Amino acid sequence: MKEKTGGKAEYRSAIRSRRLIREAYTELLKEKSLQKITVTDIVTRADINRATFYAHYPDVRGVTEEIENEIIEKMLGVLEEFRFTNFFRNPAPLMLKISRYLEEDAEFYRTLIEANGAEIFMEKLKAVFSKHMLNDSDIPEYMRHTKTVELRVAYFAGGIVNLYKQWFRGELDCTLNDIAMEVSKLLQLEAQELFGNG
Repeated sequence: MKEKTGGKAEYRSAIRSRRLIREAYTELLKEKSLQKITVTDIVTRADINRATFYAHYPDVRGVTEEIENEIIEKMLGVLEEFRFTNFFRNPAPLMLKISRYLEEDAEFYRTLIEANGAEIFMEKLKAVFSKHMLNDSDIPEYMRHTKTVELRVAYFAGGIVNLYKQWFRGELDCTLNDIAMEVSKLLQLEAQELFGNG
């Protein structure tokens, strides 16, 4: 019985340590570039020892990757909800859901996107959007792997991610819902041109 209690205590302690590390890392991102954040910076800010840090992460990049992968997983979950919903012909529901998802933790995403070194993460997001669009049921099978479709999907995936990036950096005077609706209109026009009205 004592072992179970000890196990729960250790689990809670591990959860707390990871939270402190991630909070310290996020705070530091607001102050310096990702490349300049050190393990010493994190453990000092989190008020933990180095052994505790290394019990959870191999290095600073490990913290970054865990956070990025969790965001990608959440985004994949959102996209999965709309897997068979004719994205090109009716993109608004998915785009609005993404906007709501981003608004829930806007300050955190702003910090992450503004951080130097966020480009790798942006490329991952583009790949996620591209894959979702290429698998859309609106695309006729004979067109799915054509250069035309692949190039346009890459263009739109990059454009969507870049619009969100600009918004989080304060470069666009609009709401996330405005972005969702404008992108939806463009995607519908694209679908009409490429796939017709069928």
